[in-house]
Amino acid sequence: MVKNKRWVYVHEFKGLPKKSDFELREEDIPPLKDKEVLFEALYLSVDPYMRMYVNRIGPPEYTMIGSQVARVVESRHPEYAVGVNVVGYFGWQLFTVCDPDNITTVFGRKDKPFILPDFGDLPVSLGLGILGMPGNTAFFGFLEICRPKAGEVVVVSGAAG
Repeated sequence: MVKNKRWVYVHEFKGLPKKSDFELREEDIPPLKDKEVLFEALYLSVDPYMRMYVNRIGPPEYTMIGSQVARVVESRHPEYAVGVNVVGYFGWQLFTVCDPDNITTVFGRKDKPFILPDFGDLPVSLGLGILGMPGNTAFFGFLEICRPKAGEVVVVSGAAG
């Protein structure tokens, strides 16, 4: 039987995080119930926002937060076919079993996994980068908030948070 591995946030850290602030745990994957999907992580995110939220969610002992590009490996849900790639807030773990219609993130909002379109020859990891949350933040922040006009000078940093 395949086992899940997940990184658990176990100690609140001050300053830089250390390896001892996290623990890699292994656990059985439960059988799927009606409308549940088994997702396998392909790429995990490591984003600047995590540091800000990790100590605010509650006491340690939860799967480290974060989004991932994952592939459907088993499904009992009509919208999620085997082989489809998604972006979801599943945290730092290899496998996720959930009902996509009833996911509440650690931020307290409903957040159904987004089915990625076929990117052709482009890597699906783009779903976490330029086509994901960081890319959308930059795109809409620049166009909707800054609203640049012809003739203005714009300086862009590395946009690293």
